[in-house]
Amino acid sequence: MTGATLARIAALLIATATPALANEPPNPICRADVHRAGNFDLRQIGPLIAGRWTETAIGASVAIGVQKSTFEIIYDQNRNRLYLGTDGIQTELVPVRGGNKPLRYDFVHGKAMDPQFHMMVPEPFEWALVQDCQIASAPQFEWQFGTGARRSDGIISFFSANEAMGTKRNSARGVREQLISR
Repeated sequence: MTGATLARIAALLIATATPALANEPPNPICRADVHRAGNFDLRQIGPLIAGRWTETAIGASVAIGVQKSTFEIIYDQNRNRLYLGTDGIQTELVPVRGGNKPLRYDFVHGKAMDPQFHMMVPEPFEWALVQDCQIASAPQFEWQFGTGARRSDGIISFFSANEAMGTKRNSARGVREQLISR
């Protein structure tokens, strides 16, 4: 599947989702009561996003092509923590503190990703609005696997209990934007 095909699919999803959302109750992921003192209440969000997810990751920079994969989000009620698991390994999904980072975040430079690497259409804020979620209040999490020369990290914003977007990067400078759903 090419990037242009995925862009058309994303645009179609947005066009068809808007009427359906008009009859839906408020989005539980983005309700004001899941945000307490500027932090997300994992006891409410964890059970909503726990489970199996599928990602389509479009490559930019040195990463080219489209990857499709599945992963699991595990909510540990005893520790009140979220974990991202894939291929038999897992890492903690850490809530972003102090306000959301740009979804297209460059972990190496600690700032928003250069627009030349933006691969997805629509823009993330448009996707969030269709999901009845302000991007600044969407639950956002960071993750990291490995260290040094064998490191990958990313950021995921959940726009509903079934839709999210993210960006991931590896130490070889590969960048992929993710369309995540279940």
